[in-house]
Amino acid sequence: MNKKRIILVLMAAGIVFSAPGGIAARAQDVPAGSETVEAILGSWALEVDAEGEFYDLTLVLSLKEGRLAGELSEANGWFSNVPLAEPAWDGKILKFTVVTPTPPDGADRTWSAEMKKSEDRWAGWIALPELGMSVPVTGARR
Repeated sequence: MNKKRIILVLMAAGIVFSAPGGIAARAQDVPAGSETVEAILGSWALEVDAEGEFYDLTLVLSLKEGRLAGELSEANGWFSNVPLAEPAWDGKILKFTVVTPTPPDGADRTWSAEMKKSEDRWAGWIALPELGMSVPVTGARR
């Protein structure tokens, strides 16, 4: 390979590694010490503390067509197998939104969750903007 080709190859590699969305940028987007999505798949028991009222939920995470998916159910029958909207996992934190019937009146409301995983446990928050609430949620693998 002549010098000119070597220089062109090195320049092209530099562009790929330094461009937004390039290989280097993707590597930087993954938090250090992160886990693969496979580490969160399966069934999880969650407990929500809504200002002293406790709700038991089941979160089931799976892959559908190579993308993270999930469903949420409430133990007392408020809702069952409700699909998660826009679930996202960055290697440490799970985020999703969901529309479910909620107390006190059973009206459908959008709420969001953000939970950090540590070993086989979750800890985080659920926010219901319409009710002005943000409440803690914890969980463990079933």
